[in-house]
Amino acid sequence: MKYLMTFNAVTLLLLGILSILTSMKFNKNELQWKVIAIYVVGSFISQSIATILWYFEMNNLTILHIYSLFEFMAFSAFFWSATESTLKKKWILTISGIVSCSLVIDSIWNESLQDFNSLGVFISNGTIIFYSITYFFELLGADTNERKYLVLNAGILIFICESLVIFLFGNFLKNIDIIEQAMLWYTHITTYILFLSLILWNYVKLNR
Repeated sequence: MKYLMTFNAVTLLLLGILSILTSMKFNKNELQWKVIAIYVVGSFISQSIATILWYFEMNNLTILHIYSLFEFMAFSAFFWSATESTLKKKWILTISGIVSCSLVIDSIWNESLQDFNSLGVFISNGTIIFYSITYFFELLGADTNERKYLVLNAGILIFICESLVIFLFGNFLKNIDIIEQAMLWYTHITTYILFLSLILWNYVKLNR
């Protein structure tokens, strides 16, 4: 568990650095990067709270429910702002509104706030994967300037796909050996660190 804490500390450090970098020029950034800046700062706050609760052996899964909704809304806002298609903007707005309401209903009436929200993660992550893949297809015929979020989109797709696999079986994870649990969480945190690194790479690349 010592190594897990180290990995988590690296994640928080990266989130802290990204929070500072993306917030420094917040007003000058494009809408897409403003959304990412809000996501990064929100993630830093929620992960810090979750880490503190975990350290004191308190249930932090309620934070996961709130974070899942926040993450879904942030990524939906990113793809809404990034797409050039007016029709796609309307579809993202409609679908995201329906899914957001479903996540709230699922957390309140279906899945306990003290447990993994496997169904909620399946719905939200599945939707973001759909947005990400369609955005990749949109970029195929775009010029170089319009592909400036290609790396960021790749990072979102990799991270969300891995998260879907991990959290879909969240309740099952509680019943397996602690060593096996740790290996899965190492994989998850490593993927998240990769995702944050790709955000940093894309940000530095655009601000050179």
